[in-house]
Amino acid sequence: MMKKCFILGLFLTFVFNTYPVHSFEGNSVNNDNQSLTPTPNPSIETIARDGQFILMTKEEFKNWLFNQQFKRKINLIQHHHTWAPSYKHFKSNNHLQMVKNMEHYHKSQKGWKTIAQNITIFPDGKIVISRPFDMAPEGSIGSNANAHGIAIENIGNFDRGQDVMTKEQKDTIVYITALLCMKFNLKPSIDTITYHHWWHYKTGERILDKGASNDVKSCPGTNFFGGNSTQSAKKYFYPLVSRKIEEISASK
Repeated sequence: MMKKCFILGLFLTFVFNTYPVHSFEGNSVNNDNQSLTPTPNPSIETIARDGQFILMTKEEFKNWLFNQQFKRKINLIQHHHTWAPSYKHFKSNNHLQMVKNMEHYHKSQKGWKTIAQNITIFPDGKIVISRPFDMAPEGSIGSNANAHGIAIENIGNFDRGQDVMTKEQKDTIVYITALLCMKFNLKPSIDTITYHHWWHYKTGERILDKGASNDVKSCPGTNFFGGNSTQSAKKYFYPLVSRKIEEISASK
Protein backbone atom coordinates (compact mmCIF):
# COMPACT_ATOMS: atom_id res chain seq x y z
CA MET A 1 0.00 0.00 0.00
CA MET A 2 1.30 3.41 -0.80
CA LYS A 3 2.37 5.53 2.12
CA LYS A 4 0.05 8.43 2.83
CA CYS A 5 1.73 11.39 4.45
CA PHE A 6 0.42 14.34 6.41
CA ILE A 7 0.99 16.69 3.46
CA LEU A 8 -1.26 14.50 1.29
CA GLY A 9 -3.92 14.69 3.98
CA LEU A 10 -3.82 18.48 3.91
CA PHE A 11 -4.00 18.42 0.11
CA LEU A 12 -7.04 16.14 0.13
CA THR A 13 -8.78 18.39 2.63
CA PHE A 14 -8.21 21.36 0.33
CA VAL A 15 -9.38 19.49 -2.77
CA PHE A 16 -12.55 18.16 -1.12
CA ASN A 17 -13.42 21.68 -0.03
CA THR A 18 -12.92 22.88 -3.59
CA TYR A 19 -14.16 19.84 -5.57
CA PRO A 20 -16.46 17.76 -3.35
CA VAL A 21 -15.69 14.45 -5.06
CA HIS A 22 -13.11 13.29 -7.57
CA SER A 23 -10.72 10.44 -8.18
CA PHE A 24 -6.94 10.33 -8.01
CA GLU A 25 -5.46 8.63 -11.06
CA GLY A 26 -2.05 10.21 -11.62
CA ASN A 27 -0.38 11.46 -14.78
CA SER A 28 -1.94 12.17 -18.16
CA VAL A 29 -1.34 10.20 -21.36
CA ASN A 30 -2.26 11.14 -24.90
CA ASN A 31 -5.40 9.73 -26.52
CA ASP A 32 -7.09 10.01 -29.89
CA ASN A 33 -9.58 12.83 -30.29
CA GLN A 34 -12.90 10.97 -30.52
CA SER A 35 -16.53 12.00 -30.06
CA LEU A 36 -17.43 12.73 -26.44
CA THR A 37 -20.97 11.35 -26.63
CA PRO A 38 -21.63 7.58 -26.31
CA THR A 39 -24.19 6.28 -28.78
CA PRO A 40 -27.49 5.78 -26.93
CA ASN A 41 -29.64 2.72 -27.50
CA PRO A 42 -33.10 4.01 -28.42
CA SER A 43 -34.72 0.89 -26.94
CA ILE A 44 -33.63 1.94 -23.45
CA GLU A 45 -35.99 4.59 -22.13
CA THR A 46 -35.57 4.35 -18.35
CA ILE A 47 -31.94 5.40 -18.00
CA ALA A 48 -30.83 8.87 -16.94
CA ARG A 49 -28.43 10.97 -19.00
CA ASP A 50 -26.44 14.10 -18.37
CA GLY A 51 -24.37 15.02 -21.40
CA GLN A 52 -22.02 12.12 -22.13
CA PHE A 53 -22.87 10.38 -18.84
CA ILE A 54 -25.44 7.57 -18.95
CA LEU A 55 -26.76 6.01 -15.72
CA MET A 56 -27.85 2.37 -16.04
CA THR A 57 -28.54 -0.83 -14.21
CA LYS A 58 -26.26 -3.73 -15.08
CA GLU A 59 -29.05 -5.30 -17.14
CA GLU A 60 -29.54 -2.10 -19.13
CA PHE A 61 -25.79 -2.00 -19.71
CA LYS A 62 -25.94 -5.49 -21.22
CA ASN A 63 -28.58 -4.35 -23.70
CA TRP A 64 -26.61 -1.19 -24.48
CA LEU A 65 -23.24 -2.92 -24.87
CA PHE A 66 -24.35 -5.62 -27.28
CA ASN A 67 -26.01 -3.02 -29.50
CA GLN A 68 -22.82 -0.95 -29.89
CA GLN A 69 -20.06 -1.03 -32.49
CA PHE A 70 -16.71 0.39 -31.43
CA LYS A 71 -13.86 1.60 -33.65
CA ARG A 72 -11.10 1.08 -31.10
CA LYS A 73 -9.49 -2.31 -30.49
CA ILE A 74 -10.09 -3.33 -26.87
CA ASN A 75 -8.24 -6.26 -25.30
CA LEU A 76 -7.71 -5.23 -21.67
CA ILE A 77 -10.12 -4.51 -18.81
CA GLN A 78 -8.67 -2.35 -16.03
CA HIS A 79 -10.01 -2.36 -12.47
CA HIS A 80 -9.50 0.61 -10.17
CA HIS A 81 -10.97 1.90 -6.94
CA THR A 82 -11.53 5.63 -6.58
CA TRP A 83 -10.08 5.73 -3.01
CA ALA A 84 -11.60 9.21 -2.95
CA PRO A 85 -14.52 9.61 -3.38
CA SER A 86 -15.42 6.70 -1.13
CA TYR A 87 -18.63 5.23 0.28
CA LYS A 88 -19.19 8.19 2.60
CA HIS A 89 -19.61 10.47 -0.42
CA PHE A 90 -22.31 8.34 -2.07
CA LYS A 91 -25.84 9.51 -1.17
CA SER A 92 -27.84 6.91 -3.19
CA ASN A 93 -29.07 9.48 -5.73
CA ASN A 94 -25.94 11.46 -6.65
CA HIS A 95 -24.42 9.14 -9.27
CA LEU A 96 -24.35 11.73 -12.04
CA GLN A 97 -23.18 14.53 -9.77
CA MET A 98 -20.27 12.41 -8.58
CA VAL A 99 -19.03 11.65 -12.09
CA LYS A 100 -19.50 15.29 -13.12
CA ASN A 101 -17.35 16.35 -10.15
CA MET A 102 -14.72 13.78 -11.10
CA GLU A 103 -14.74 15.08 -14.65
CA HIS A 104 -14.29 18.65 -13.40
CA TYR A 105 -11.29 17.60 -11.35
CA HIS A 106 -9.74 15.56 -14.16
CA LYS A 107 -10.10 18.42 -16.65
CA SER A 108 -9.21 21.37 -14.42
CA GLN A 109 -6.48 19.78 -12.29
CA LYS A 110 -5.08 17.03 -14.54
CA GLY A 111 -5.55 18.65 -17.93
CA TRP A 112 -7.34 15.62 -19.38
CA LYS A 113 -9.92 15.84 -22.17
CA THR A 114 -12.74 14.48 -20.03
CA ILE A 115 -13.25 12.04 -17.15
CA ALA A 116 -10.51 9.39 -17.03
CA GLN A 117 -12.57 6.18 -16.77
CA ASN A 118 -14.93 4.58 -19.26
CA ILE A 119 -17.19 3.02 -16.63
CA THR A 120 -18.00 3.97 -13.03
CA ILE A 121 -19.61 1.39 -10.73
CA PHE A 122 -21.44 2.54 -7.58
CA PRO A 123 -22.19 0.94 -4.18
CA ASP A 124 -25.85 0.35 -5.13
CA GLY A 125 -24.79 -1.67 -8.17
CA LYS A 126 -25.67 0.94 -10.78
CA ILE A 127 -23.16 2.10 -13.36
CA VAL A 128 -22.46 5.25 -15.30
CA ILE A 129 -20.96 5.06 -18.76
CA SER A 130 -18.44 7.83 -18.33
CA ARG A 131 -15.69 8.25 -20.92
CA PRO A 132 -16.72 7.12 -24.42
CA PHE A 133 -15.45 3.63 -25.22
CA ASP A 134 -13.78 4.88 -28.40
CA MET A 135 -11.53 7.09 -26.27
CA ALA A 136 -8.68 5.33 -24.49
CA PRO A 137 -8.73 6.00 -20.73
CA GLU A 138 -6.30 8.39 -19.07
CA GLY A 139 -4.43 8.01 -15.80
CA SER A 140 -1.28 6.89 -14.05
CA ILE A 141 -1.58 3.25 -15.13
CA GLY A 142 0.20 4.40 -18.30
CA SER A 143 -0.18 4.32 -22.06
CA ASN A 144 0.69 0.61 -22.39
CA ALA A 145 -2.43 -0.37 -20.47
CA ASN A 146 -4.59 2.47 -21.74
CA ALA A 147 -4.07 2.17 -25.49
CA HIS A 148 -6.38 -0.84 -25.87
CA GLY A 149 -7.98 -0.75 -22.44
CA ILE A 150 -11.36 -0.11 -20.86
CA ALA A 151 -11.00 1.50 -17.42
CA ILE A 152 -13.51 0.70 -14.68
CA GLU A 153 -13.53 2.92 -11.59
CA ASN A 154 -15.27 1.26 -8.65
CA ILE A 155 -16.49 3.88 -6.18
CA GLY A 156 -14.95 3.18 -2.78
CA ASN A 157 -11.75 2.69 -0.83
CA PHE A 158 -11.15 -1.06 -0.82
CA ASP A 159 -7.91 -1.12 1.11
CA ARG A 160 -8.14 -3.33 4.21
CA GLY A 161 -9.95 -1.65 7.07
CA GLN A 162 -11.76 0.82 4.81
CA ASP A 163 -15.00 0.44 2.82
CA VAL A 164 -16.61 -3.01 2.82
CA MET A 165 -17.92 -3.67 -0.67
CA THR A 166 -21.68 -4.10 -0.89
CA LYS A 167 -23.18 -7.22 -2.44
CA GLU A 168 -24.81 -5.06 -5.11
CA GLN A 169 -21.54 -3.51 -6.19
CA LYS A 170 -19.72 -6.83 -6.06
CA ASP A 171 -22.35 -8.48 -8.26
CA THR A 172 -22.23 -5.64 -10.78
CA ILE A 173 -18.42 -5.64 -10.97
CA VAL A 174 -18.44 -9.35 -11.81
CA TYR A 175 -21.36 -8.99 -14.23
CA ILE A 176 -19.93 -6.00 -16.12
CA THR A 177 -16.50 -7.62 -16.37
CA ALA A 178 -18.10 -10.78 -17.76
CA LEU A 179 -20.08 -8.79 -20.34
CA LEU A 180 -16.96 -6.96 -21.49
CA CYS A 181 -15.12 -10.26 -21.84
CA MET A 182 -17.95 -11.59 -23.97
CA LYS A 183 -18.21 -8.46 -26.11
CA PHE A 184 -14.48 -8.33 -26.86
CA ASN A 185 -13.80 -12.10 -26.91
CA LEU A 186 -11.54 -12.14 -23.86
CA LYS A 187 -10.80 -15.06 -21.56
CA PRO A 188 -10.25 -13.98 -17.93
CA SER A 189 -6.51 -13.92 -17.17
CA ILE A 190 -3.81 -11.53 -16.01
CA ASP A 191 -3.39 -10.53 -19.66
CA THR A 192 -7.02 -9.51 -20.17
CA ILE A 193 -8.23 -8.30 -16.75
CA THR A 194 -5.68 -6.17 -14.95
CA TYR A 195 -5.36 -4.33 -11.65
CA HIS A 196 -3.75 -0.89 -11.40
CA HIS A 197 -1.48 -2.32 -8.67
CA TRP A 198 0.36 -4.38 -11.28
CA TRP A 199 1.69 -1.35 -13.17
CA HIS A 200 4.68 0.82 -12.23
CA TYR A 201 3.43 4.22 -11.11
CA LYS A 202 6.18 6.20 -12.90
CA THR A 203 7.16 4.12 -15.94
CA GLY A 204 3.77 2.64 -16.84
CA GLU A 205 5.34 -0.80 -17.25
CA ARG A 206 3.53 -3.93 -16.09
CA ILE A 207 5.43 -5.42 -13.13
CA LEU A 208 2.67 -7.62 -11.66
CA ASP A 209 3.55 -8.55 -8.04
CA LYS A 210 7.15 -7.32 -8.17
CA GLY A 211 6.59 -3.65 -7.37
CA ALA A 212 8.02 -1.93 -4.31
CA SER A 213 5.42 -0.11 -2.21
CA ASN A 214 6.58 3.30 -3.42
CA ASP A 215 6.48 2.24 -7.09
CA VAL A 216 2.85 1.11 -7.25
CA LYS A 217 -0.61 2.07 -6.06
CA SER A 218 -2.68 -0.23 -3.89
CA CYS A 219 -5.52 0.27 -6.40
CA PRO A 220 -8.04 -1.41 -6.74
CA GLY A 221 -7.46 -2.03 -3.04
CA THR A 222 -5.71 -4.52 -0.81
CA ASN A 223 -9.11 -6.06 -0.02
CA PHE A 224 -10.57 -5.97 -3.55
CA PHE A 225 -12.08 -9.45 -4.03
CA GLY A 226 -9.60 -10.91 -1.56
CA GLY A 227 -6.57 -8.81 -2.47
CA ASN A 228 -4.75 -6.91 -5.20
CA SER A 229 -2.14 -9.53 -6.15
CA THR A 230 -2.21 -11.70 -9.26
CA GLN A 231 -2.75 -14.75 -7.07
CA SER A 232 -5.78 -13.12 -5.46
CA ALA A 233 -7.21 -12.30 -8.88
CA LYS A 234 -6.68 -15.87 -10.09
CA LYS A 235 -8.15 -17.40 -6.95
CA TYR A 236 -11.03 -15.07 -6.11
CA PHE A 237 -11.96 -12.83 -9.04
CA TYR A 238 -11.39 -14.59 -12.35
CA PRO A 239 -13.39 -17.70 -11.36
CA LEU A 240 -16.40 -15.49 -10.55
CA VAL A 241 -16.13 -13.79 -13.93
CA SER A 242 -15.76 -17.11 -15.78
CA ARG A 243 -18.83 -18.56 -14.05
CA LYS A 244 -20.82 -15.43 -14.85
CA ILE A 245 -19.85 -15.69 -18.53
CA GLU A 246 -21.15 -19.27 -18.56
CA GLU A 247 -24.33 -18.21 -16.78
CA ILE A 248 -25.05 -15.35 -19.18
CA SER A 249 -24.26 -17.50 -22.22
CA ALA A 250 -26.60 -20.24 -21.00
CA SER A 251 -29.46 -17.77 -20.54
CA LYS A 252 -29.39 -16.48 -24.13
